[in-house]
This record gives sequence, structure tokens and C-alpha cells, in this order.
Amino acid sequence: MLEPPPPQAIAWLWKDAAIPAWSRGTVAVVDRHVWLLGDKVLVRPGARPRRLPPGAAVIPVVHVELDPLRPPASLARAQTAVVEAMRAAARATTSGWVQLDLEARPSQRADYRELVRQVRATLPRQVKLSVTALAWWCRSDAWVDGLAADEVVPMFFRMGRDNAPLRAIVAGQPARLHPLCRGGSAGFSRQEPFARDVSARYRRTYWYDETGWKDIE
Repeated sequence: MLEPPPPQAIAWLWKDAAIPAWSRGTVAVVDRHVWLLGDKVLVRPGARPRRLPPGAAVIPVVHVELDPLRPPASLARAQTAVVEAMRAAARATTSGWVQLDLEARPSQRADYRELVRQVRATLPRQVKLSVTALAWWCRSDAWVDGLAADEVVPMFFRMGRDNAPLRAIVAGQPARLHPLCRGGSAGFSRQEPFARDVSARYRRTYWYDETGWKDIE
């Protein structure tokens, strides 16, 4: 059995799964899926967690996915749909936070930064904006410097062909990461664990599980 995340961790719920006991204070739940297929923008409902505890602080997540075979040339066409999905998430939040999860491509960097700016500008002032970040963005100031978000959550898993060197940097050379990726918030996976001292550097950690937390309900 895989070891559970540390206390006060936040579970990402991408499926209609039960909430693990250790995350019943705060949980991040996909509120909307936005699928970008060429020029098409498709929106569908997200997860519907079971047995949500009374008083749980929910962070609604808007997950934006780019079709791998027909990705959009830019993010501009999707801006209206994403902003509206984030506004709906803000109406649903019980934690005071919403989260945008979008793995933008290098050619879409300017579009991505403008989209985050637009989202922040249209959200109620009291609602805080969290954005996920690919791990390699943490080695490029152009991605996260001055990003209009209250929280950047680098995802230290599923790091692709750069997995080995990036894991080495995260584990042993954190000073090489952008300051926003060093000690605020971070995302981890139970299937790709680091030593405990790595996640302990972060004030807030989000956790992903390939099985949807079925083994620790």
C-alpha cells in the first residue's frame, strides 16, 4: 500500500471519488473541464465527490485540456469560456480559492499570461486565484514572474522527458527553481514520491493519485 500524504495536504479530485480522510478539511475538486480541440471549445461538468463532509472547504478547479492531436493555435478563442468557468467556480467556492489548471505550450505563453490576467480581473476581489504550473516553467522567469495569481502550484510529477533532471533539481537543488516554486505551494503524486523533506518545504501541498484514492477511502 502506498504511503498517505502528510497531514494538512489537499487532495485533487479528478474523478467521482470519495474524499480521503486526511483531506476532509480542504479538498480541490474539478468543477469544469474545458476541452480545446482546434477552434472548438467544449465545456463539461467536473467531478462529483461522494460523502463531502459538512463544512469542508472546497477549492473548485477549472481544468483546461488541449487536444494532443488538434491543439489550438492560440488560447485567445477560449478566453471567454475559461473566464466564465472561473467565475462559476468563484460562485461555488467555500474556501475562498479557485484554481486554474492549464498546461499551456511555449508558443502560447503570452496568451496564457493574458488569460490569467483576465481571470484575476474578473474574479471577486475576495476570491484568491491559484494556478498550476508545469515543473519546467519554474526554470523560466518569463512564465511565472509577475503572473497575476495569488498562488502558483508547480506540479512535480508527470514531468515527461525531463523527469530525471527535474527531479534531481527539485530534490537537491531547489535554489535553481523560481522563488515562487520553492516554498509556497506544490503538487505531488503518490505514484512518484519524493523524500518527505521535499514536500515538507512547502506551506501547502496538493496531491494527485492515479487510482482516485480508492485504497485509502
